[in-house]
Amino acid sequence: MRLPATILVPTFPDKKDEEELNLQSLTEEDLKLLKKTDPFLYYSIPGVNKAALSLKKVDHSKASQSTKVTRKARLSFECHPSLAMDELLVGLEEVDLGEIDGFLTKLLYKTQ
Repeated sequence: MRLPATILVPTFPDKKDEEELNLQSLTEEDLKLLKKTDPFLYYSIPGVNKAALSLKKVDHSKASQSTKVTRKARLSFECHPSLAMDELLVGLEEVDLGEIDGFLTKLLYKTQ
């Protein structure tokens, strides 16, 4: 059996009618539910997106100041936690654990 030289994997479906959300009719509870049911639409709200990017708590009263929002799709690339830990632990076998313990003790129990 011979496989084709190129395999195409569709990443984005054909564009359908863009979903538009009227924020004026939504309550804070509706927005919280939207976060669970359709996170892409929730984070398409400019106030929510701005708060998330600046690591601040979302003020739903300000977030719903926009009148209408269109759902936006985004790609997310995440690495497995073991890869992140590998980077942190590189060279750890060469370090004296007593030095690390002393450093952490100084850091956690720093006196002024």
